[in-house]
Amino acid sequence: MKKYRVLMPVVMIGLMLASWYLLIEDSVETENTYTDYLSAARKYAEDGITKYTIDNYNRALEIKSSPEIYDEVAKYYYEQGDNQEYLSWCETFLEAYPTESMAYEDILIAYLDDKDYESCFDILEAAKNREISSKYMKEVSQEIQYVYELDFNTFEDVGTYSNYYCSVKNKELWGFVNRYGIQKISCRYAQVNAFTTSDLASVMETDGNIYFIDKSGSKVLVSKEEYQKFGLIVDGKIAVQMKDGTYAYTDQDFNVLFGKYDYASTMNYNVAAVKTKNSWQLIDASGKNITEDQYTDVKLDEKQIAYRNDRAFVALTDGKYNMIDGSGKRIGDLEFQDAKVFLGNEPTAVKIDGSWCFVNADGKLISDKKYDDARAFSNGLAAVCIDGKWGFVDTNENVVIEPVFFGAKDFNEKGSCFVKTGDKWQLLKLYRLNREE
Repeated sequence: MKKYRVLMPVVMIGLMLASWYLLIEDSVETENTYTDYLSAARKYAEDGITKYTIDNYNRALEIKSSPEIYDEVAKYYYEQGDNQEYLSWCETFLEAYPTESMAYEDILIAYLDDKDYESCFDILEAAKNREISSKYMKEVSQEIQYVYELDFNTFEDVGTYSNYYCSVKNKELWGFVNRYGIQKISCRYAQVNAFTTSDLASVMETDGNIYFIDKSGSKVLVSKEEYQKFGLIVDGKIAVQMKDGTYAYTDQDFNVLFGKYDYASTMNYNVAAVKTKNSWQLIDASGKNITEDQYTDVKLDEKQIAYRNDRAFVALTDGKYNMIDGSGKRIGDLEFQDAKVFLGNEPTAVKIDGSWCFVNADGKLISDKKYDDARAFSNGLAAVCIDGKWGFVDTNENVVIEPVFFGAKDFNEKGSCFVKTGDKWQLLKLYRLNREE
């Protein structure tokens, strides 16, 4: 019995040593097999024999998977010019290694070759969400950030984007598209105004009947009084043209609040521009003059807004425009031959000595660059006219979309902007931003 007890540890040690030996022997044999498969795959790859190349790579991956070998296979497919198989393999690679930067880089190459920019941005966004980055991904993101497509729909004329909708004209009638260019309200009106944060827009039917519609195109607000024209609803106030041709302001129930002007602009941030005979003034939401100054002109934008970003452009008797704030105080020392109303906190376009340039809200030029024409910055981009054609610059005034168009509007927050190609308008859509939710 005692001898048995002595022998037990010895036997156990022997068995363990034997097991280790077998494990090591199996491991060495497996590693050799793995190496043999890789060697065979690479040899067949040199000869361009795809079937045996891929068979041996797959056998090697079954033994030991690694992103490096997945990447090696991807590069083989790419060198063979088999785009379909390359993309399919890259998708498999990404599924197997969703946190490996090489997988994202390989699939980006496939999408770039196919000019599938929408998928490129989907992959870049997925990598960003997983906090995965690389030098190559940054380079690609920079390279394609302003790549665009033109929507196939064309229009005779267009308005400007406001509250996610833009008015469009076809066959002499107006309707609306959304920020992705999808027609939401058919072209059936003689005239339209922009939608505002009220989600309402005034329209005129071909028989002259006017009322307000919502974003479904339903008639929702009608006046019992007869008016010639409605402006935009902003902060519950509407500039309206009366039957006698004069202008006043009403509330949303069409009760006249004040005014009898030759013209009245849209009330915005409780400031509007009104004209009586040949003089313009700025008024507040109660109809009182903001200053005692009278002007020969006040610049208005396409929505008939004079005041935004606490700034307005007014002309004195010499015909030059000054930038002023909401109290009438002059901003900066520059005078302008012409100016575009600010669209937000970004710079706007002004004309000096026959050329257009950009100023900030302090009234200072942001650079010495000059253009034939320009529009205010909107969502980081501004339309500029160079040698008679329109393109776009970023806030550093780098040309990011070449001037090849005959006209241009302002970018919305989803990277959409109408441009004129020939005698028609089309929606330019940046792949980076214009992807439907």
